[in-house]
Amino acid sequence: MITQLNKLPEGILDLSADQLYTKIDNHTLIHLTGKIQRPVFISILQHGNEYTGWDALKDYLNNHQHILPRSLSILFGNIQAAKYNIRQIEGEADFNRRWPSHLNLDGPIARTMREITDIMIQRKPFASVDIHNNSGRNPHYSGINSLEPEFINLASLFSDTMIYFTSPAGIQSRAFAKFCPSVTVECGLSGTADGKEQTHTFLELLLSQSNLLKIPGILEHQKVYEIQYSIRIKEGIEFGFDQDNDLILAKDLDYLNFHQVTVGENFGKINGKLAEKQIMPFAIIDENNCEVANNYFTIKNNHIICSKSFVPAMITQNIKAIKNDCLCYIMQPINKI
Repeated sequence: MITQLNKLPEGILDLSADQLYTKIDNHTLIHLTGKIQRPVFISILQHGNEYTGWDALKDYLNNHQHILPRSLSILFGNIQAAKYNIRQIEGEADFNRRWPSHLNLDGPIARTMREITDIMIQRKPFASVDIHNNSGRNPHYSGINSLEPEFINLASLFSDTMIYFTSPAGIQSRAFAKFCPSVTVECGLSGTADGKEQTHTFLELLLSQSNLLKIPGILEHQKVYEIQYSIRIKEGIEFGFDQDNDLILAKDLDYLNFHQVTVGENFGKINGKLAEKQIMPFAIIDENNCEVANNYFTIKNNHIICSKSFVPAMITQNIKAIKNDCLCYIMQPINKI
């Protein structure tokens, strides 16, 4: 169920993310009027433990209490999960996998996301921004679903490092990319000062723009990567960092994010039945639905060794995040169009 408001609830700017449930519920859409009528859509807290978006947005709103440069439509996502500082409520669908897509998903959350999308189509947003944090160490970067100039320029307002991706289905930025420039901004780990400051600066820059095709000072040397595959751990395999797991992941793998992984890098060690049968624990499925993990990794002395160099993104050491999503993504650099 969606709640729409035309002003901020009194006192909400004094609340941290885990206190928002006292003023609003999941899927609260707040429309604020600014000097320029055409709004920017901002989505925060799709995952309840990713609260940099709210921290930065609070700073921005406090700086513009008298009048906003441009109208805003702010979607507050998983407020109930934010109450407990968790990604999502146990057994609940990931909010950022239920937006309109070719999958035509149904269910309460999917229907809510479709309704929000229809509302915003009518409002003709200038741009859409979905703000997230990572669970592993990554540079701050932008994610885009189109290589059109407006998308690249929008992403460049946040960072000169960006990822172009077209999957998974059901994500907010991809749904909105059909009717306005959209971006996902990844602000590093939740609670870091630099992530909040960079996001606040991004909002100040974006909401002062009148044309995303012509932005003075945009960097000419953006680094654009394309996601090729995800690396998942096969179903039924017990994994972690302790010696009693079937797969013992190497520690501090997230230091490899956005760096070229060299051949010979150790990603972990297999134990027990995996070692007995020399079973590759990673699953990498290509666009033809073929398993290609053996193109990138090999088993040597029970260690999972990189056999083909690649650039990873979003490696995390959060076991729950790996189970819910994946270990990381394989990327390749592409030329900016």
